[in-house]
Amino acid sequence: MINRDMDKPIKLKNMLAYGGGDFFGGGSFAVLGLWLMFFYTTYAGLSPAQAGAIIAIARLLDAFFDPLMGYVTDNFYRTRIGQKYGRRGFFFLFGGPLVMFTYIIMWINGMGFFYYLSTYILFYVAYTLVIVPYETLAAEMTNDFKERSKLTGIRMFFSTGAGILAAWLPGRIINFLGDSNPSSFLYMGVIFGVLFAVVILCLYLFTWERPIAFDPDSPRKDFSQDMKHLFRSLISTFQLRTFRQHVGMYLGAYVALDVLGAILAYYIIFVLGETPVNASNALTFMTIVQFLCVALFITLCIKFGNGKSYKIAQSFMLLSVALFLAIHFFALPYSSWLVYVAALLMGIGRSGTYYVCWNIYSFIPDIDEMLTGKRREGIFAGVMTFVRKAVQALALFLVGVILQYYGFVAKSMSQGPETIHGIVMVFGVGSVAFLTFGILCSLKFRLTQKNHAVLVDEISRLKNNGSKKNVTPETKEIVELLTGWDYEYLWGNNKVSREDTSLSKASQS
Repeated sequence: MINRDMDKPIKLKNMLAYGGGDFFGGGSFAVLGLWLMFFYTTYAGLSPAQAGAIIAIARLLDAFFDPLMGYVTDNFYRTRIGQKYGRRGFFFLFGGPLVMFTYIIMWINGMGFFYYLSTYILFYVAYTLVIVPYETLAAEMTNDFKERSKLTGIRMFFSTGAGILAAWLPGRIINFLGDSNPSSFLYMGVIFGVLFAVVILCLYLFTWERPIAFDPDSPRKDFSQDMKHLFRSLISTFQLRTFRQHVGMYLGAYVALDVLGAILAYYIIFVLGETPVNASNALTFMTIVQFLCVALFITLCIKFGNGKSYKIAQSFMLLSVALFLAIHFFALPYSSWLVYVAALLMGIGRSGTYYVCWNIYSFIPDIDEMLTGKRREGIFAGVMTFVRKAVQALALFLVGVILQYYGFVAKSMSQGPETIHGIVMVFGVGSVAFLTFGILCSLKFRLTQKNHAVLVDEISRLKNNGSKKNVTPETKEIVELLTGWDYEYLWGNNKVSREDTSLSKASQS
């Protein structure tokens, strides 16, 4: 990985390499979200509470590791290794083989609770080593709104492509080896593990990061001061209005997707009475639709803005959940076909949800730069994943506990009426609550292409020694709207920047 002038054009190979990174980022959790809990309870013999506890513990631990990783990758250029391989690139080079190994060993059958807990935690560590630096790359590679939107779109194509494979491949392997053969998931783990290592290596070879000047003779930072700096930096991100809104939108959408992902296979198989192969087919169809609709949401975001596009996506999610529930409650005819209609609606909603949330994130560091005068991509990546995973851990743990409470029987292809009721409750109430929360958070969201262009132009003007006194009324209004701060306190003239600077100086003394 190299440092590079951000004004140089991004070629097709660079776009494909960047997008391919989310074949791992989205693909790994497409598999885990759709099949891991099902594998734990139906093949590995764990109870739903144990399965939920494994997922919750690993994600909660990882949630605390994410912000630290964000800080580490932002400052890794200070090390010799970082100067040689890149503050982002080193983690791609090191993380690829580690991801492959940890992903494969997760799917070995016949192990106990602590084995599955340990392997899941190990995979999460490897995942975070790669994904936090990866999440900074769109903001690192270009400042242009349309180019970033294209990068995010290509990323979503790869992510949903991996999702198609994640939904389709297990069904084909299960169909070939038989419903009761747990080795199906191990074969799947080997295939995906190798593919993940390849796309992560391509990140190192064909993407780049923003150059940062570093004086090797400057004093080293003190670790305790660094940790104090880290904590203050994490808290300070919530001083940014657009980021607070984005976190709410992101949580509402992604936790709903996680709950639906964890319970959807159960719902289709145990509530609607479909076979695992038929469930795999429906999930495959859903992810194909998701893949095809990425271009639609790229266009919608550019034309109507991220906020409106987000609401459209969540509306499709709610329609899908409503139809899935109606098939069960009203015993609708042609239910097998209606499952595909519901999957179609959910595929459209998932496409917009994934694309819009990540498209928004790539512009957050620009707004923060207007506030602080600094670039803090890694910190925002770490905070965003921390918040999501902390809430996600609790949500998925509750899914397992509720299934356990309602009497889910491990290693059984049929469940009793009380268990069916529990699955329906988690599917309906859990998803609708989070989707509604996300929509409420999006009502005042104002990051549009026009507003972003005004923001970037103002940052460029100030960097070229422009005076804050010469700001136009329109620009002043827009940057205040996006940051949530009065203009006079922007561009480093605030407590956020002063605390950051004082801590940096103290750590070098």
